[in-house]
Amino acid sequence: MQEPDKLYYKISEVSEMLNIPAYTLRFWEKEIPQLKPHKKEGKTRRFYTADDITLLRQIKYMREDLNLPIELVISRLNNNKTDLERQQQLLHTLESIREELSEIKKQL
Repeated sequence: MQEPDKLYYKISEVSEMLNIPAYTLRFWEKEIPQLKPHKKEGKTRRFYTADDITLLRQIKYMREDLNLPIELVISRLNNNKTDLERQQQLLHTLESIREELSEIKKQL
């Protein structure tokens, strides 16, 4: 998982970084009020911050890993952000362990 190191990212960069199609990012922006990438006045070009990318990772986790509908994603983002971050970190840790175990299995 690549961590943000720039101030702003274009939608194409975020799409590649998170492996999410750009049209999905635009859809989430319309549906999820917490997601508000920066736009220059009168322009449609989006610029995402590191905080936006963190939020997108949480949305992706809830939509893809937990299979939650958009309404529940919005509700969870409003209510228990700390629990969500812990769950997401735990999932990442478990995935890393799975990868390590797979490598060990290959070596045996």
